[in-house]
Amino acid sequence: MNNIHITLTEFRNESRVIKETTSLVSLGLFNKVRVVALGADDLPERETVAAGVDVVRIRLRTRHLPRNILFQAVKFVEFFIRAMLQAYLFRPGVINVHTLALLPVGWSVKMLCGSKLVYDAHELETEVVWLRGVKQRVAKGIERCFIGSCSLVIVVSESIADWYQKEYSIKRPFVVMNSPRRIVPESSNKLRRELNISDNQLIFLYQGGLTRGRGVKALMDAFKVRMDNNAVIVFMGYGELLADVVDASQQCERIFYRQAVPPRELLGWTSSADVGVSLIEPSCLSYLYCMPNKLFEYAMAGLPVMVSQTKDMADFVRKWNIGVVLSDMTPAGINLSVDQMVSNVKFREGGERAYKAALCHSWEVQEVHLLEGYASMGVYPV
Repeated sequence: MNNIHITLTEFRNESRVIKETTSLVSLGLFNKVRVVALGADDLPERETVAAGVDVVRIRLRTRHLPRNILFQAVKFVEFFIRAMLQAYLFRPGVINVHTLALLPVGWSVKMLCGSKLVYDAHELETEVVWLRGVKQRVAKGIERCFIGSCSLVIVVSESIADWYQKEYSIKRPFVVMNSPRRIVPESSNKLRRELNISDNQLIFLYQGGLTRGRGVKALMDAFKVRMDNNAVIVFMGYGELLADVVDASQQCERIFYRQAVPPRELLGWTSSADVGVSLIEPSCLSYLYCMPNKLFEYAMAGLPVMVSQTKDMADFVRKWNIGVVLSDMTPAGINLSVDQMVSNVKFREGGERAYKAALCHSWEVQEVHLLEGYASMGVYPV
């Protein structure tokens, strides 16, 4: 049996999709898995990413059209048709869609090929901060219309699973968290050596997108007004706030920027910090219920964490006692938590507990939940 996954990304560093597809092949659920994604000039149209897993990127003929709503719709229609053609030729027994907009595509392939449909929701997409008014009503209408046709719904947190069950009166979705595979963290001193950070300064590390809604500005403001130099913040990543971060690093001796590194090199840099930082601003339900992969990556690297007051993430940190949860996102609130980490001589025990928590939620554990989900719709290892 074949399995096809359709995504509206260019499939560059889609760690969750890569983990899922490789697991589905290695566990013996499918003979072959194909990912259909958007094309890009700097990426091959066809690529093998693992044994039994290949990628087909669709280079839209309409991609150079303007980015207004009318031409974006034209581009989507082209992708819809060509993705359906790819699926029809591949003849999948199961089709997975990885975003709400692709549910109609998945339903069409289901009807055309007799496939089972899997909706893999990477976030609570109808409850994101930028989706309001008519757009939100349309999105919820699409989800409500097609979600009942899905043989399996997969989500990334327990609260999101509860929300879907209540909102649409469906069977509770299966939770498959976006956590890394088990690794043994290695001691590293890369950040101190490259950025010339003193041994007696605690390194707080922010890795990921330098975008709004993730506490980047609040962190910079907090470290700018600190009265001592016993803690520093290092930002690693890229995004719309990159210039602001670089500027802050040039003006404040407690703020550092280190450009992002390839995923295969990430762990060595992560483990060279002292505390991992994940400050998702709870400005919408999607953010409130999130369980970001960075939280698990910090924990797998053996770092205690400092997190914001988002429900599932804060519950996780408190349950495993692996760090501190901010009282609020003001500079004073952030510095209060920083001071707690600095003054707690046992904070490294939080790193040990974090690693244990990471092992208990590793991708090897999530694979079991993935198997249970596919078994619920009658797909078993051969």
